[in-house]
Amino acid sequence: MKKLFVLFVALFTLVVVAGCNGEREFAADGEFTAYEIGTHSNAPMVTMVTVTIEDDEIVSYYIDARQGKATQSAGEDTPDDTSDDEYTFSWNAETKKELGDDYNMVQFGGAIAEWYEQAALIEAYWLENGVDSVTVDADNVIDNVAGVTIKDGGYTDLAAEAVQLAKDGKMQAVYCSTSGTDLYIATMTVDAEGNFSDLLLDTQQAERNKVTFTWKADTKQELGYDYKMHYNTYSATDDTPTMEEYKTWLTENDKLEWFEQVALITDDITENGWEDNTAVDAPAGVTITKDSYYTVLGLLFDCLPE
Repeated sequence: MKKLFVLFVALFTLVVVAGCNGEREFAADGEFTAYEIGTHSNAPMVTMVTVTIEDDEIVSYYIDARQGKATQSAGEDTPDDTSDDEYTFSWNAETKKELGDDYNMVQFGGAIAEWYEQAALIEAYWLENGVDSVTVDADNVIDNVAGVTIKDGGYTDLAAEAVQLAKDGKMQAVYCSTSGTDLYIATMTVDAEGNFSDLLLDTQQAERNKVTFTWKADTKQELGYDYKMHYNTYSATDDTPTMEEYKTWLTENDKLEWFEQVALITDDITENGWEDNTAVDAPAGVTITKDSYYTVLGLLFDCLPE
């Protein structure tokens, strides 16, 4: 019995010391977002769940999703014409939350409440009961949150991922430009003092397919030199073009691949700090159109607590 008492005291002391040493459950305060790309009605879609941490505690969850549209091409009525089967894909200007009642799930879908209202009920349920508290039926419909009849569109998994990101101190932001279907991504690691590191820019693009919308398997960062931003220019100078020769050609002609150019942007911000101004001049050597990258960077740094 005495040994058990001593063990209990030791464990209790360890917990107290850990608390006094200021150990946190989460790496930092701020907003941590998990996202998942997908498709909806043959168009792009990205679903996001954000968890907000204040004073090392979860204070809110936020579910949202941005969908896109497929606009059918106007074709001529000729036997060999295929343009009627072709589409132009683009992002919607507003997310589901931003659409509010105009999402029209009640009017046209017969739902008991609009999507944003049901999402708010799920968020509140997570906050009170934890992210693993929501259950679904055989059809993946959420079945234990009063007032909710929608399917779990990956929300629960994303909420759990967002909590883990908060523990790891990894902040993420995504930006959808309505001028196309590219998804711009910015990430960084933060600590409890608000210091950031490992700043990274990326872009997810779609396949060049005018009939069926499909995301590419790799992002621009993952492609690296295989993104081949200058490859056509290089290959016109070489009868037997190869990747190794392409890399040499880039060096000899003072050209930088996409991932090298965005690294100049992130390195500059890491060294000099973030200035929330898309009009700021990009570092020397950056020739890519920069506005969308600075926009998503602004969204990322907005995740830090004020």
